[in-house]
Amino acid sequence: MGDFWDGFEFPTLDPQTTTSASVNTVIEETPTIGDIAGSIIKRAMVVFFIIDISGSMKGARIGAVNDAIRNLLPELKKREASNTNAEIRIAIMEFSSNANWRTLTPQPIKNFVYDDITYVSGGTNFGNAFKALNEKLSRKAFLNASAGSYTPLIILLTDGKPSDIALYPEELDKLRHNSWFQYATKAGIAIEEGALSPECKQVLLEFTGNAKNVLEAKDTNVLSKQIELVTLTGVDFVTQQGSLQNANAGVQPAIGNKFGSTVVLPQPAFVNMNQGMMGTPTPVPVSLPQPQPAPIPNPIPQPTVNVTDGSDPVIPGLADIDWDNDFPTFN
Repeated sequence: MGDFWDGFEFPTLDPQTTTSASVNTVIEETPTIGDIAGSIIKRAMVVFFIIDISGSMKGARIGAVNDAIRNLLPELKKREASNTNAEIRIAIMEFSSNANWRTLTPQPIKNFVYDDITYVSGGTNFGNAFKALNEKLSRKAFLNASAGSYTPLIILLTDGKPSDIALYPEELDKLRHNSWFQYATKAGIAIEEGALSPECKQVLLEFTGNAKNVLEAKDTNVLSKQIELVTLTGVDFVTQQGSLQNANAGVQPAIGNKFGSTVVLPQPAFVNMNQGMMGTPTPVPVSLPQPQPAPIPNPIPQPTVNVTDGSDPVIPGLADIDWDNDFPTFN
């Protein structure tokens, strides 16, 4: 029986002698929830501000935009700190006759410092803004986070009708074919004269895809409220609804499958029945009888699928707010 147990290891039953090594070993502390949360890789949630800086925005209007964005930053930092899944980032474009990115890449909210917009001039060329935005809504550009990205929140602020009324529709059409833009949560704010301009509100309606996400700021006090509420509500909506990740963005939906799929069809059967010269096998196609499908008296109609199903989501609650007298407090 002695040979049977060779090669097996058994724990010793003798009392263990404490060694100096075991006495001096440091026992690691159990990590706290804060430690664990700090090590989790978060998905990026990019908030885009597209800001009209044409000449008519000079003065109180651009001042209200500056105040609102500065006041937003502490609230956005609180939201990120309490959210274990999302890293909030900011991207800001200013546009007038031309478009310019004030942030060369989306900036993490935790260390973002906002520089007030002071230079205001030019016309209101929406086409240039739409083109510049389209170029950045890509995993090769502003949505390239290693851990993935939520669909973005895009807020367009303007006070005027388009200077390029005959030209912007082409760039907007290209933008609306961008899958990131299709599924983004979008809002537009028409400021003062813009709130009275059918042309301005039409651009915002075409941009957002839904009249419920087009707001009217009849004065700068309302403007500040709307920027703050739309941003905070939009961030909460995107990060809590289980929005699409970048693994799905850019994939065109298909019939029967929202994000498309590949169907592998069976290939024709080949059976090696003969041997060629020198023993080289020669494949010979064999025609196999095909089973005949049972007749269908009433063919089943194919379902019609909206390829933009789920696009242009509505930010909840905006339509119910009395902007002149009511403004929710965010804790």
